[in-house]
Amino acid sequence: MNTKESSITAKVKKLFTTGFFHIFGGNVINKVITFVSGIVLVHLLSKPEYGVFTYAWNIYGIVFLFSGMGMDSSMLQLSSEHGGEPEYTKSVCSYSTRFGFLFNILLSLAILIIGLFCPLKIEAGRPLLIALCLLPLFQYLFSMISQYLRSQKRNKEYATLAVINTSICFVVSVGAALLFRAMGLVLGYYAAAIISVALGILLYKVHLYSKDTIDISADKKALLSIGLVSMVNNGLSQLMYLLDVFVLGIVDPQETILASYKVATIIPTALTFIPQSLMVYVYPYFAEHKDDRDWCLKRYKQILLGLGAFNLLISAVLCLGAPLIIRLIFGYEYLDCVPVFIVLSINYFISGTFRIVSGNLLVTQRRLKFNLLVAIVSSVTNIIADYFFIQWWGSMGAAFATVLVVIISSIMSTVRLIYSFKHAGVTEKNSIEKG
Repeated sequence: MNTKESSITAKVKKLFTTGFFHIFGGNVINKVITFVSGIVLVHLLSKPEYGVFTYAWNIYGIVFLFSGMGMDSSMLQLSSEHGGEPEYTKSVCSYSTRFGFLFNILLSLAILIIGLFCPLKIEAGRPLLIALCLLPLFQYLFSMISQYLRSQKRNKEYATLAVINTSICFVVSVGAALLFRAMGLVLGYYAAAIISVALGILLYKVHLYSKDTIDISADKKALLSIGLVSMVNNGLSQLMYLLDVFVLGIVDPQETILASYKVATIIPTALTFIPQSLMVYVYPYFAEHKDDRDWCLKRYKQILLGLGAFNLLISAVLCLGAPLIIRLIFGYEYLDCVPVFIVLSINYFISGTFRIVSGNLLVTQRRLKFNLLVAIVSSVTNIIADYFFIQWWGSMGAAFATVLVVIISSIMSTVRLIYSFKHAGVTEKNSIEKG
């Protein structure tokens, strides 16, 4: 074996031992299950029923954007900066769990109030919203367990638990949908979250609440600051995908239109597991090396070139085969969503290559305020674009608005990330960016 082959073999072994293939393989399985689940449910429920669930789940998703006030993200960041030191992580995790859980009680009350008293464009979604009101509590606990495992680089356990969660959701949702229709999907989410939390605590010994062994008083301000900004950043970023359905539900509240738009998003959205899997794996390493200019630049260039080429190929296949893909997977009933599907497939390349990568890596550099700026600009642009584009072009307008926002946010984030890498180490290691 020559030197080059030995080097490649060593790199592959390192990726395996550090858990990259566990994360990537686990996410592949997750997305396959989610994808199959989407197909089964589309055929199992009528188009109006699927549209009603999409409407209710979208409102739930908007409220859940503020889950835990971002404390799960701040816990991961600070723990990673400390190299995942076990005792420190336990103390930070315990504080973050208590704070975030109490915050999510408020979110549960908000969902219940919306379901009981607020006017809804599609009234059939009201019982589903009421039934979803306690889900934020269980989903936050599951998120904390997942972030804890990531911070410890226990990637095999993290990936396994994620697969278990998705599998339970699929099995219960499909089975319950046969009996309870759209309400069965709600039961599936509850079962997945509750069982996954129990397994994380009992099987993987993740103690979400434990007596503090290390005084983290000095870090609480940083935890809250990072959490708050991360919540706003992540919330505003994800709001882009939720606003499309929300505005469609206001401008043209027809269950069938919402169902078709949702179907058009299933494959492009599912494929984001590719860049997201990579970010899950590399995040702790970039956080550890955040002041190492050369290391960050080198690794980022490798990610950009390799991932970009792969995403370009995927997008090209989706665009060229769009009519056949929709007809074979979702049926003739959903062929009206082909144009939207093509636009969102192009959007996947831009988002999966630039926006997702740069947005995540900016957090490792603690460029939180800039991410907040990007999120605000994106959200304002998306609201304005959705309002006008949907009135002009219907569901195609929602897709155009998404692409416009992704292009703007990708340019802003990528330029800022490269600048941050080139100036890594200039500021104090543990200081939060001043601006």
